[in-house]
This record gives sequence, C-alpha cells and structure tokens, in this order.
Amino acid sequence: MNRFAAPVWTNTVVLILLVLSACNDYIKPPYTSNTSIAGITAQWATAKSRLVYDGGSDITGCGFCWNTTGSPTKADSYAEAGLVNDLFSCKIENLSGGTKYYLRSYAENKAGIFYGDVISFITTAYKLPTVSTPWVGDITHNSVITSGGGISNDNSYNVLSKGVCWSTSKNPTIADQKLDLGSGFGPLGCIIEGLTPGTVYYIRGYATNVVGIAYGGNQVIRTFDGFTTDYEGHVYSTVRLGNQEWINRNLETRYFANGDMINTTGTATTNTEQEDKPLYQWAFQYHEDHPELLDFEGRLYTWYTATDSRKICPTGWHLPSNDEWNVLLTHLGGDALTSRDIRSFNSNWDNILNTGSTEGKFGAQLVGFRAPNGQFSYGSYGTYWWTATEASSGNALAVFCGPSDIDKVSPTEKSRKFGYSVRCVKD
Repeated sequence: MNRFAAPVWTNTVVLILLVLSACNDYIKPPYTSNTSIAGITAQWATAKSRLVYDGGSDITGCGFCWNTTGSPTKADSYAEAGLVNDLFSCKIENLSGGTKYYLRSYAENKAGIFYGDVISFITTAYKLPTVSTPWVGDITHNSVITSGGGISNDNSYNVLSKGVCWSTSKNPTIADQKLDLGSGFGPLGCIIEGLTPGTVYYIRGYATNVVGIAYGGNQVIRTFDGFTTDYEGHVYSTVRLGNQEWINRNLETRYFANGDMINTTGTATTNTEQEDKPLYQWAFQYHEDHPELLDFEGRLYTWYTATDSRKICPTGWHLPSNDEWNVLLTHLGGDALTSRDIRSFNSNWDNILNTGSTEGKFGAQLVGFRAPNGQFSYGSYGTYWWTATEASSGNALAVFCGPSDIDKVSPTEKSRKFGYSVRCVKD
C-alpha cells in the first residue's frame, strides 16, 4: 500500500467542499414584487404577484399566505401558485365574510424563503338572501301551482335551502307548512297539495344561508270550495258565490252525461249556418292536441248542445238560466260589475288584499268563441257563456265578458249556432 495515498484523497475532498461552499455563498433568496388583491367576496379573493429575482437558483415554490392577526407565514394558511412568465396568482378560498385578512406573497429556492410586503383586505360581509315569492296560479279546491320567483345574490354564493311556506295566517314561516326545493339559486316553482277547500292561505318564498333565513312577500289565495267530475273524468273545482255554487272553469267534456259522444265537425272551420239545429262541440282552433290549453279554455258548444236533454253538465249540475246568471252578477257587483271584476285574479299580493278574498273567485277565462261560418275569434274579442234561456226565434241569451277592464258583464242575444263556453251551476 502507498503510504502517501490517504493524504491525497483527503485534500481532494476538502477542495470539493470549498467549491460547494463558494457556490452556496453565490445563491441568494428570491424576492417578489408587491401583491395585489382583487375579486373580493365573502368567501374568496384573487391574489397576484410577480417574481422579481430568483436568487440565482431554481424556484422551488411560490404562492401566498394569510391570517387574521398580521405578518402571515407558511405556518398559517397558504396556497401554492404556478409561475407563468414570472407571474403567479391564485384564488384565496375558504374565507369568512366581513373579516379583515393579512396577506403576502412568498417565494422559495435552495437559499431560503422570501416573504413580500404585507397587505390587508376585508371580505364582503355575508347578508341574508333577497327572496322573490313566486306567482301563484292554477288554484283548485286542494292545491295550487307556483311559478317563477327566486333568490338574489346574497354575497355568500351558498344558499343552503330554499322553498315556499304557507299558512292560514299572514307571514308564514318554515315552522308552518313548507316545501323545501333544495340548495342553491333558482326559481321557486312547485305544486302545493293537501290544502283545505274554501280556505284563505298566505304563501311566501324563503331561503337560508349562513346568516339566517329570509322571506319574500306574502301572496294570498283562497282555495275553491269543492269539486265535481264530468262523464269524461275531467275534475272541476267548485266555488260558492252567495247562495249558488258554480264550477270554477269552462266545461271541456266531449260527452253528454248519459255517455253519448257530442259530435264535432270534420274540420274546425266547417260552416254550420245552414244546419237547422247543429249539435256540436269544438276545441278552439288548432288546440285539439293541447290538453293543457283545454284545461284552461274548455270547449265551445252550440246552444242546442248545451241545452240537449242528455245534458252536458256533470250529474247534479245544470246549465244556468238567465235568471240564475243575474243572481250571480248581482251578487258580484250588480250594475257596477265589469269584466275585470270576474276575470282570473285568483291570488293577490298582501298589499292589495281585499275582503273579497274570504269568498272564492268566479275566475273568468277570456277564450274567444266560434262563429257559425267556422271563424274563430280569440280571447281578445271577449268570451260568451250560454244561458238556458231562449230569446227571439233562433237566438238565445248569452252572458258576455269583454277584454277591456271597463266592459260591462251582461246578457246579450246571440244566434244559437255560435260556439260558446259553458259554466254549470249546482242543482
């Protein structure tokens, strides 16, 4: 063995260590520019910065750190960010609303970690959601359908639950009856079932977030008083008005009460003027294939059909005479009664609630009519309902409801060959 070999290796190691030490002395910690903050909400914000100097070495990490006490470090909350052309940014998440935070950037290399200047910002305070109560329509004796409404931005972006609540007292809460429609934003359309007939209900939307619960305005409706069914199985809610009880929408049956089918013309526009006693029913022009429209509009019948001995009203009900119509119109307002008073205003906001809400509504639908020559006129021309009362030869009395709010509601003499709507009154 060469007795001089060991000292040679020792000298080599010492030389390498000296070189490495010199290299480490050359590497410096990096540093970054000032941090900016933007897009502040109750839950997050976006931080941006720039790497000014890498310290002569590869950057092993960069990002932002934050706390609520000052001088944050990576021992506090932090988020890594990727470098893109010396720029780096990231979303600072899971913040609390209405809170002051201290934040600064950091960058790391082999020489150590650099922290930028501290900045502060305050997150947007949480607030209750803004709730719009949905519109209420399609009221029956035991249900209503709501549509529209919704939740406005609440600065939390986290609606925990939303829905509608209802009660027989004003300003219902979720401690009353409610229907939960899930979390997040969105409309408040739903079907409310299991209601009591002939009852006034208050309905309003609600939404909850981390702050609490918010409610929309009240809508008030009155359910109808009962129901009846025609031969074909259509269900009609009924309403008591004074000493009478009426079905609340236009008849839509295609059958007489004994089961005989009511004819219709081969085409909707067939001229029936030359027929002696036309016995027909029609859906409004082109609406035969739209049952959802017929549920609203009903069908149109000639007077001969409406007064046929086989009867078109459900069992226990009949086509009202002119005298019976006059009893209704007198009860609803008499000489002062206008079209607006009997149209389909079945719900109201609480600020226009009137005493009439303790009684049901007639709910007139302006659906138009059919002339004997086959021409259809839309609801913008008004609606007629047949009475059982004859007038002059070939004519009968029909009650007219016009499209204008100030149109008077009154009987008028019309050809029995017209296709008009039918309402039934209880025997």
